[in-house]
Amino acid sequence: MDASALPIGLIGDSSGPLYQRLAEGLRGAVRRGEVGAGSKLPSERVLARRLGVSRTTVIGAYRLLREEGLLESVRGSGTRVVASVHRIGPAVPAATMPSVKLTGELAAGVVDLSGSLVAGPEAVPHLTPDPIDLCEPATDLGYQPLGLPSLRARIAARYTGLGLPTTVDEVLVTSGAQQAISLLFTLFGRDGGVIATENPTYAGALDAARAAGATLLALPTDSEGIKVRPLRETLARSSVSLLYVMTTCQNPTGTVMSTQRRTEIARLAEHAGVPVVDDTTLADLAFEGRWHPLPTAASGVVVGSLSKLFWPGMRIGWLRAPRPLMTRLARLKVVADLGSSHVGQQLAAQLLPVSGDMATARRGQLTARLDLMSDLLRSRLPTWSWTRPSGGPFLWVQLPYGDGESFAQLALTYGVQILPGARTSTDRSFADHLRLSFVAEPADLRIAVHRLAEAWTAFESLHGSGRLPFDVVV
Repeated sequence: MDASALPIGLIGDSSGPLYQRLAEGLRGAVRRGEVGAGSKLPSERVLARRLGVSRTTVIGAYRLLREEGLLESVRGSGTRVVASVHRIGPAVPAATMPSVKLTGELAAGVVDLSGSLVAGPEAVPHLTPDPIDLCEPATDLGYQPLGLPSLRARIAARYTGLGLPTTVDEVLVTSGAQQAISLLFTLFGRDGGVIATENPTYAGALDAARAAGATLLALPTDSEGIKVRPLRETLARSSVSLLYVMTTCQNPTGTVMSTQRRTEIARLAEHAGVPVVDDTTLADLAFEGRWHPLPTAASGVVVGSLSKLFWPGMRIGWLRAPRPLMTRLARLKVVADLGSSHVGQQLAAQLLPVSGDMATARRGQLTARLDLMSDLLRSRLPTWSWTRPSGGPFLWVQLPYGDGESFAQLALTYGVQILPGARTSTDRSFADHLRLSFVAEPADLRIAVHRLAEAWTAFESLHGSGRLPFDVVV
């Protein structure tokens, strides 16, 4: 197992000797399925370097777990989880179940700058729907795998209003945008199908592609998104099944693709006969306001969601796709869950008409917090660099030196969770980058940057030494 595949925060903040805390972290990784029966663990030296602890600490943790019967070591073969351990089962790769999204993973007092969760609609009281309406029974008591007709009609009207004529038959309601992406990648990525993406890209899309068994191709980006020449060359020499892009508020960079770039990408994809997925999950958070789907959308696919405007717990997303493709995706949807929650869909149908007002409110929130975060970082961490995003909830920060994975480990011990840039790349490039969310409350942003500055001071003092001192818990 690659040490980078292990979760951030493997050593917790509980009391006791460091080797015991590492042992408990490894037990937890086994319980959560991040490490399965028979899995080979990193060598003591490699894991010590990854965590920034002494090799003695790792040796002690491995020895304790061997004594418990959880691990076994064979000279020349390394250390493994015992294959016969009762009820452990095979590993579920960490990439397909990000620990930052699992309950109970974040210690009390830690400020989370790794996600994009904003306050619920109660932050804008006059946009909160009347809950009594949700009690009205659906006219059709079936599963409705395509989604409630009333919601699909409003989604279709939304895209028609954006300049993309859409009928109800071209809309599939999903359990969040993540399911929409997973359905697409399952369809096009099966049997090693090639899915081309921007590099960097949304980490959840990489998770979905890996879970589907797809072959991923990373294409370089610039300030406008995916570069045209590398895309042209890739489409000419590779059998690409699907192109996945985020043209508006790209995750993690926050860029918005220019009209000319959109037109060029649409033309190349159409010429090559490759479907394009435009993930517009963050598009409503573009600071300039109104946005437009990729020009190929009439023959391509658009992914959307209400999660970033209202709240993720509603779990309502959708796909807008041509009818022949919609039929295939609907079959996969039935296999996945038979249909999304009717209550959530009824709520979404109420919220869509006020989504424009909510988007305006969200943009105001995010712009103010972006300004605050930028000012704090410039003051406390002047050697870090970034380009102001055109929208979305993230800053894409480049470190002056060092590795983002190692710094993220250290930052967590200071009480801040962040996403290393390597997690957003198919080839784990952008190791010197961090994705920092600025959706937290202003008071929490101030606390987080203060802690990051302290962590960076410690990181700087250790830079070039090759390891962290033994008493630093990572």
